[in-house]
Amino acid sequence: MAAVILTAAGSLWAEPLGYSINSRGLDRDDQRVNALWRIDLSNGNAEYIGWTSFLDVEALALSPAGALYGADDDTNTLVRVSTVTGLAQPLGGAGNRFNTGLLPLDRKLDFGMTFTCEGDLYVVSDVEQSLFLADIENGQLSTVGADGALGSPITDIAAFGDQVYGIGVGLTSTGQTAAPNLYRIDLDIPSAELVGPLGPAAAPYNNAGLSFDADGTLWAVTDRRAVGGQDLPSQILRIDPASGIAQLVAESLIGLESLAVAPPSGCRARAQPSPGHAIPILSRGGLVLLSLLMLMLGALSLRRHLS
Repeated sequence: MAAVILTAAGSLWAEPLGYSINSRGLDRDDQRVNALWRIDLSNGNAEYIGWTSFLDVEALALSPAGALYGADDDTNTLVRVSTVTGLAQPLGGAGNRFNTGLLPLDRKLDFGMTFTCEGDLYVVSDVEQSLFLADIENGQLSTVGADGALGSPITDIAAFGDQVYGIGVGLTSTGQTAAPNLYRIDLDIPSAELVGPLGPAAAPYNNAGLSFDADGTLWAVTDRRAVGGQDLPSQILRIDPASGIAQLVAESLIGLESLAVAPPSGCRARAQPSPGHAIPILSRGGLVLLSLLMLMLGALSLRRHLS
C-alpha cells in the first residue's frame, strides 16, 4: 500500500501542471481575478479553482508536505492557499493580516518565494532587493543579511536541491527594460549572481513567477498586462539554468505573476549509517562467518545422509 501511495504522489508532481494566481487578471467576473488556477504548462490551458479573497497574491510555493503558501502584496500578508477551493487564509489565523511585520503596512514589496529541502520558506522583494526568512506559523519575516543585499530586482525565486535561482523584473513602472535575466541566488550571504539574459523568446513582461518541477525543469510565467499599451496573455517559459536562455512553450491567462509546480525536489537522501554501525551480517566478516556456517550445515546434512 505504501508503495502505491508513493507511486501516485510521484506521478502527480511529474505532470507539467502548476498553480498560479492572476493577480493582474482581466475578467468581467471579479471572482475569476485574483483567483487560483491550475495551469497545464505544456499548452497554457487553465482550470479555475477559486477566488483567493485577497487582492494581490504575487508569490506561491509548495511546502515539502505539498501545502500551498502565498504572499499578498496588498496587505503584506503571508497566506496558506487551499488547492481545493482557492481560498487563502493568513498564517497565524484569519485575523492575522499584515502579519509580515514589515512597516509601513502600505508599502508595496512585490514578493516571490520558495521552499527549500529543509522546509525553510524564503521570500524576496524586488522593490527592496532583499531576502527574507519566513516563520510559517505566524507569517513574520526576518531579513537575511543586509537590506538590499541581493543588489538586483529579483521578482521570484525557485530552489532545486541546494541550488536556488531568481528571475528579474522585466520592465520598470515607466516601461523601460529592467532586468529580464536569470540569477543564481546564495541564501547564506545573500547575493544574486547573473547567469544570463532570458533572450528573445521572452517577450517584454512586468513581473514573473518561477518554479522547478519534480524532474528539475525550470519554468516561468510572465505577466504581460499593460505592456506597450496592450493587455497580452502571460507567457509560459522553460529556462535553461546553465545559461538563462528561455524557450517559449505556450501562452495562458492575462496577469499571471506567480507559479508553484512541485514541492522541494532534488533533495539529497538522508545520511546512511556510519561504518561503525553497519549491520554485521552485511559486513565482510559477517559474510565470511555466514559462508562457514552454511558449509558446516551442508557437511552436517551430508553426514546424516550417508550414515
